[in-house]
Amino acid sequence: MDQELNQKYIEAEFSRELVTMFAEIIDTDTPLKRVLLFIGKHEDQNRHDEVRAGISIKQLTEQIITERKVRGRKGKYSVQETNIERKHAERLVEILLKMSLCYYVNVPPSKLVYLTKRGRMVALEVLRRAAAKQKSEEEKGVLQG
Repeated sequence: MDQELNQKYIEAEFSRELVTMFAEIIDTDTPLKRVLLFIGKHEDQNRHDEVRAGISIKQLTEQIITERKVRGRKGKYSVQETNIERKHAERLVEILLKMSLCYYVNVPPSKLVYLTKRGRMVALEVLRRAAAKQKSEEEKGVLQG
């Protein structure tokens, strides 16, 4: 979704059911979840400056750490925590764009990505679910101990 299309549907919101559905979809894909939440976090930190509130793919690749296979010495692969690959980050942002959870603004030589109103709704639901899950696990631990 580009800036023009976002402006056309800026006030459109998802129903509660759709927000829950998208949150469940995003919860199943950890890298997608990290990208969505990082875009929102970056926007919140730079809310005062509209241009700086957007984030580029390069910034995403520098900031998001994920577990992935990395080729080591002697051609062997091992799973390590490392920065997300650029192509993978581009594909994840493309998924979020198609879900209308974010939009981009062309700022040559790159694109800046921002959350839409709908994206913020889904991100808040994902965070709410994570907090509820953590709380239930803590309660379970107290009951067992």
